[in-house]
Amino acid sequence: MTTKRSRFAYSMSRRSALSGMAAAAAVVSAPAIIRSATAADPIRIGVLSPVTGAWTVYGQAHSRGFELAVEEINAAGGVLGRPIEMILADYQTDQRLVVEQANRLLRQEKVDLLAGTFSSADRNAAGPVVKAADKILLYPTWYEGQIKDYYPGVCNPNIFMFGPEPTQQVWPFMEQMVKEHGKKFYMIGSDYAWPQVTNLFTKEKLQELGGETVAEVYIPFNTPQYESVLREIREKKPDIIFHSLTGSDTVNFRQQFHAAGMSKDFTLWTVDDEEVVTSGLGPEVSAGAYVSFDYFMTISHPNNKIFLDKYRAKYGPEALMNTVGVGMYNAAHMGAMAIAKAGKVETAAIRDALKELTFDKAPQGTVKMRGLDNQIVVPSYLMRVREGWTSVNDMFEEIASVQSVEPKDARCDLPL
Repeated sequence: MTTKRSRFAYSMSRRSALSGMAAAAAVVSAPAIIRSATAADPIRIGVLSPVTGAWTVYGQAHSRGFELAVEEINAAGGVLGRPIEMILADYQTDQRLVVEQANRLLRQEKVDLLAGTFSSADRNAAGPVVKAADKILLYPTWYEGQIKDYYPGVCNPNIFMFGPEPTQQVWPFMEQMVKEHGKKFYMIGSDYAWPQVTNLFTKEKLQELGGETVAEVYIPFNTPQYESVLREIREKKPDIIFHSLTGSDTVNFRQQFHAAGMSKDFTLWTVDDEEVVTSGLGPEVSAGAYVSFDYFMTISHPNNKIFLDKYRAKYGPEALMNTVGVGMYNAAHMGAMAIAKAGKVETAAIRDALKELTFDKAPQGTVKMRGLDNQIVVPSYLMRVREGWTSVNDMFEEIASVQSVEPKDARCDLPL
């Protein structure tokens, strides 16, 4: 396994993965090592990122977003007279290694807080660790929302959510999509929590609008063939195919959907296929699909131009960014702002300072961390993939946008 440190290199050994609770307990039982901070000491932030493995395509933007923000913060003088030091740990898209790496960052690298993980499962694996260590985790990814049953991966006062949940990503555009395309939804998603809970909230809003779900199908990971699904879609005749497949299953389904000549017959709305995935699908397969997220590279907000100019100058003109990388960028800046506001690097003080904090330089537009449930308030954009697009610069046409979307309250004991 290789990792890197921003400013920036260290070596690490791979140990056998530990179970979540046992590893979390180890943080508490480990001997305390006392170090007194001086003005010159860096504030150390551990970043858990899937740099390699199945989610590498996301891991690159994920870690780069945070790294760019750290460079900006340090160029402006750091925080409390101290630079930020980013310690990057690659957990190789392996949920077991999330626990191992989180513990290593906290116990050996002595980081002051954590940022990252990619999927909900990864975040939930880190939850017991940050709970036991009483450290903050800044989580960047769009996700299914907080439900008490999944504590401490959610409903945890030490975890702050920087990505949108379904009532921000889907609900703002439900009325428009139903009015323009119809009320009959066919839901197809991967077989895990995020698609299932996303569909749960989508059905709630659809019912309010007098619509119906004609089928709800969950597909095991790495399913190669979709003949039976395509046949059922033709039989059910939905107005909208609501799509929450991930990874290779997105590619397999969408290619077969297009090859069957169905792209022109049905409206497809996805809550997963931003620039990175759409680039992989190509213009013929992706054309005409609707996509909703808090961020796209093509949004016209002036903040986005400034951000992308800096990003491309550092990583190259073809470097891709996405909502997760932007979530990490915002998390780094808002984490630094919270430390400055708190006046010290201490969990309880940072936690209090993050609540209700506003960041007006976010690439997608002004964002705010809601104090009630540690959920970010973000803009939301509905895009349509253009016919014959040639790059991310002409990939999406903006259909609608809402500049600030308050999510539905977390299903937790509130306030957190």
